[in-house]
Amino acid sequence: MIFKNKKVTVVGLGKSGFAAAKFLQNQKAIVRVTEASEKKDALENATYLRGLGIEVETGGHTEAFISGSVCVVTSPGVPQSSAPLQWAKQKKIPVISEVELASYFCKGKVVAVTGSNGKTTTCNLIHRMLSEAGNPCVLCGNVGFSFLDAIAEIGPNTIVVLELSSFQLEDSPTLRPDIAVVLNVHPNHLDRHQTLENYARAKENIFRNQRKTDLLILNADNPRVRQMAGKAKGHVILFSKRELEKGIFARGNEVMSKQKASRILFRRDPCQLKGEHNLENMMACAAVAEALHVPLQKMRKTFENFKTLEHRIEPLGEVAGVRFLNDSKSTTVDSTKAAILATEGPLVLIAGGRDKGASFASLEEVLGERVRQAVLYGEAREKIAGAWKLFSRTKTEKDFRQAVFLAFEEARPGDTVLLSPMCTSFDQFSSYEERGQVFKHLFEEIKLKHASR
Repeated sequence: MIFKNKKVTVVGLGKSGFAAAKFLQNQKAIVRVTEASEKKDALENATYLRGLGIEVETGGHTEAFISGSVCVVTSPGVPQSSAPLQWAKQKKIPVISEVELASYFCKGKVVAVTGSNGKTTTCNLIHRMLSEAGNPCVLCGNVGFSFLDAIAEIGPNTIVVLELSSFQLEDSPTLRPDIAVVLNVHPNHLDRHQTLENYARAKENIFRNQRKTDLLILNADNPRVRQMAGKAKGHVILFSKRELEKGIFARGNEVMSKQKASRILFRRDPCQLKGEHNLENMMACAAVAEALHVPLQKMRKTFENFKTLEHRIEPLGEVAGVRFLNDSKSTTVDSTKAAILATEGPLVLIAGGRDKGASFASLEEVLGERVRQAVLYGEAREKIAGAWKLFSRTKTEKDFRQAVFLAFEEARPGDTVLLSPMCTSFDQFSSYEERGQVFKHLFEEIKLKHASR
């Protein structure tokens, strides 16, 4: 698509919007940017873009600002109900994501990954594996660079490992990855998508435009994902924790591939990533590796050396016999359930933040045996406590800091204090990363106080 001398409006001044504005300026488009907030980061980005000659409005949106645009480029955090997107719809102006825009200019092969949980770990695994096997590749999308920022280094032989959220997929109508991976679909972001069906439909955009020559990798153990096989146009590969007639599956300690022939891909014992959720992530990665002809030894080496990522069931250390685990990245009920099941010994769970519309009741089935005490904080604390009818060992704190100190007070030697919030961080923090960093600082503070006694 040619944007030279054409007016394009960018909505939002976060990472995606900022990248889109700069990229379109380089394409000689007439760029305008509209941003509702006047937060420090947004104003700094606005100042930079104005220095490039780009017109920017902050602190609100005006309808006239988008008039005459050939398209509107939206950021993932902008809801469909926002005024600029509604105005664009009324004026029949196409709305596309930064990912969709980048796809028009991408020369490389795209491996795209989505799912409610596990996207970042899986994408990092794939990227590490391909890099160590000698393939030129970039990691971008919902992790690392924005897709647009990475375009300059993507050549015809580059493999793009692209993490995609439902928000990014929502406005990517022509996106067509060479390899698409759907890890799982659980209730998530219902505050935005309203229903699980709408959320699942957004996820399906990852393979909607694929052709027969493309590949779709699906988790056969997740009912909603398994159903997607019936809608696929490309070749489908299933992975499962149970034995399959064809596909990739776990058999005891071994992960097998049964495609043209049967063979052992890797063994679980030497792998540093533990838990059933990480087994699924590794099987998805193995399916990609097979498709791209990565040597088995390279695959196995990656799995054996890859450690957990920051803020994902990340061990921090121990104070007075109490372990601390940072799982701040957990913003869904299912990811918290996975963290609980992957952690040994009695737990003191710290959960809460801003609710995304999911039901917390389903977590109750794993609480009784594993969680000795739950400390709930933030906006969602009372809703979470109210959703648990049988589990009553809960205490609440509005403030995150106080919740962490209370969790340590409640813990006994041999326990693990697990931060796995189930909710977004936006009631008290700007991101899950900031929440995780604060948790780390509080752990160090608790350690120093205890050492000085």
